Amino acid sequence: MDSYQNFLDNFKIDENDFFRWGISTTIFPPVSKVKEEWSSLIRRISNNQTVYIRGYGRDAHGTKLYKNLYKELFNNYHVKKDPTNNDRPQKLIYKLTGYKRNNNIYNFQTSHIWGRTKNIFMFEAPWNICYTPKITDPFTGHEAKGEWPAKYQKLFFEKAYELYKPFIDEYNQLLIYYDIEKRIQSYIHSLNDVISEKELKQFSKDVIRELSPIEYI
Repeated sequence: MDSYQNFLDNFKIDENDFFRWGISTTIFPPVSKVKEEWSSLIRRISNNQTVYIRGYGRDAHGTKLYKNLYKELFNNYHVKKDPTNNDRPQKLIYKLTGYKRNNNIYNFQTSHIWGRTKNIFMFEAPWNICYTPKITDPFTGHEAKGEWPAKYQKLFFEKAYELYKPFIDEYNQLLIYYDIEKRIQSYIHSLNDVISEKELKQFSKDVIRELSPIEYI
């Protein structure tokens, strides 16, 4: 039994109509403005300027592991934890779209399309954020399971790929350019005597996922 399907069947809502509505109602930043902000973010990262990530671990105590990693990878000593874990993305999407929650749009939420919010590129990547209608959140959340969320997420990611493919390709190339995979392994090895074995195992799993390429569906 799937409660999502029961809901839509009960109110005689066609699956395809609902999915089309959800995608068309999502507010994606325009490509022309995304290009400018994305270039600015890359410059900030490579020029040791301030960039933000979401906090990591209980009470964000593990955030320093990512900060130290980015010192190693990019020689950037100005990586900061976002004060609310969503402040920068909300300001950015308002700048890109002109829409502000609970001001001129209601019952939307700021969402990271591919997540990876501890990733120095992805947290502020303008092509990784959008406004999603809250009614579709049960279909897009990472905790969503089942056939219906899988179908909706496929359409959602396809739309994002269609809009932002050049930026996704550039991000994937940056991971190769900086030899991220190999250098992450070196950094993880350096932590053997710094954190507990349990913490190291969890961080290893998380950081590899956070800084992985985006694969096309």
